[in-house]
Amino acid sequence: MFKRSITGFLFLLISITSYAQYFNKASEKKLIKHIQFLADDKLEGRLTGTTGEMLSHMYIQKMFKAAGVASAGDDGYLQGFEFVDKVEPTENTYLKVNGTLWQGGIDFYPVDGSGNGVLNADLYFAGFGIHAPDLQYNSYEGNGDRTGKIFVIELGAPDGNHPHSKYAEHLPLDKKIKEAKEHGAGAIIFINKGDSANDPSQEFNVKVTPYDIPIIFVKRNFDYLEVDDITVQVEIERHKLVGHNVIGFINNRAANTVVIGAHYDHLGYGDSHSLYRGEPAIHNGADDNASGISLMLELAFLLKKSKFKNNNYLFIAFSGEELGLYGSSYFTKSGLMDKYKINYMFNMDMVGRLDPTEPVLLVNGVGTSPVWKEVMGNIAFNPDSSLIIKTTESGIGPSDHTSFYFKDVPAVHFFSGTHNDYHKPSDDWEKINTNGMRLIGDYMMKMIVQLNDKGKLEFTKTKEDSQSNKVSFKVTLGVVPDYAYEGEGLRVDGVTDGKPASVAGILAGDVIIKMGDENIKDIYAYMGALGKFNKGDVVKVTVKRGGEEKVLDVKF
Repeated sequence: MFKRSITGFLFLLISITSYAQYFNKASEKKLIKHIQFLADDKLEGRLTGTTGEMLSHMYIQKMFKAAGVASAGDDGYLQGFEFVDKVEPTENTYLKVNGTLWQGGIDFYPVDGSGNGVLNADLYFAGFGIHAPDLQYNSYEGNGDRTGKIFVIELGAPDGNHPHSKYAEHLPLDKKIKEAKEHGAGAIIFINKGDSANDPSQEFNVKVTPYDIPIIFVKRNFDYLEVDDITVQVEIERHKLVGHNVIGFINNRAANTVVIGAHYDHLGYGDSHSLYRGEPAIHNGADDNASGISLMLELAFLLKKSKFKNNNYLFIAFSGEELGLYGSSYFTKSGLMDKYKINYMFNMDMVGRLDPTEPVLLVNGVGTSPVWKEVMGNIAFNPDSSLIIKTTESGIGPSDHTSFYFKDVPAVHFFSGTHNDYHKPSDDWEKINTNGMRLIGDYMMKMIVQLNDKGKLEFTKTKEDSQSNKVSFKVTLGVVPDYAYEGEGLRVDGVTDGKPASVAGILAGDVIIKMGDENIKDIYAYMGALGKFNKGDVVKVTVKRGGEEKVLDVKF
């Protein structure tokens, strides 16, 4: 899963009554067989866009075929989507000072946010690059014409580089870049003259939208007064890979279609989401989320043979979930989504570690339709089950059901709980509770049976769980960013009812490009801007909607 937070559960203990069994002991053997394949070392952690992902989706396709589930992707069972995997400077990046080439990576390097370009121009020293009228400080005051020049800017602030600086909000590199751009910079050279500021990272974040000018940091001594001629050239490549959703379909010729989904990607040898701090090691992700895929496959086998035909069934194994819901976000914006009248969505993410001593199954998103609680209250169990069901209302969560919620689809997420092996190499198949998976599978199947005669489910928007996204901001806008968006600005993937964005009229699909005086070029700029506002502030927010810009008044 992609960053989980579980709070505010509504507690339901289902009474033990009569029972119809769909999953049995034989089912457990099939469930663990799927998990053993997907969580094997040879798949190397199923990272999106890798050979491990390919081996995984080949297996899933094979199982769909064995179940008699038809292909429903753009290319057989597959739906491909592009994503940026790596950002790095090429050998065409250079700095030439007074006729001498400086060595990239040693003397200088481009920084996150740099665009491509070349500039030979005069230098303009901009001090700390701070424009703070409220503090009566302006690095750019009274220094003549500077448009198109190469700005030289110091890291830090006049009173140092620490969180208690009165210039603290002006310390981030991105803030200095914005100010320089607004004052006419054609390129930027950062220098570090003090000992309190850390040098900028040489790593690039794939989700940062670059500016349209070269931006570098010079590591060696740089006396700008002795520079007579300087050329800066930056060329950065954004390497893209292709991930694949795997999509199968049971066509019962019904009016509505149910989506049953789970993500099959994981962390490879570990990435920024890993909680393991040792040497790189394969993260097999048996619970996260080979378990969800395993249940999805067995539900496909059961539903293909079942008599419950009042819905069609679309089975989707998503990739890119760990990167930020890439696969499900892509699907819900694609023409494939438009082909079907989606009734509701089941999402299985980490369903393999049910605690045998306290068998709690978490069902998140029950506020997305009034039918969920009605149906869950009618489900009966066999005497050896005694599942404890806990629920949350919000349709917004750290997994693929969120993408469907923002398309007005009733969507719930099944989750057997956290454990110490989460996002670590130790999440292996030997620790899976197959009996618990059987109980969860039965529970889900009985929900599907209950829903068979319910027709099209009513969708309801939910209030965001106040504990589901703890952030350090004093205010919230109430939007979910489109993490796969690569353009300039922050594209809104969803809007939470009752929050400032919703009240102001911001819509899903809008691209936020300005908040107050802050230009928003990506999610990080958005977060930086949001941290400056207080409860009660009224801020003008500019969004792009279609081909035009709209200015909306947002009250926090």
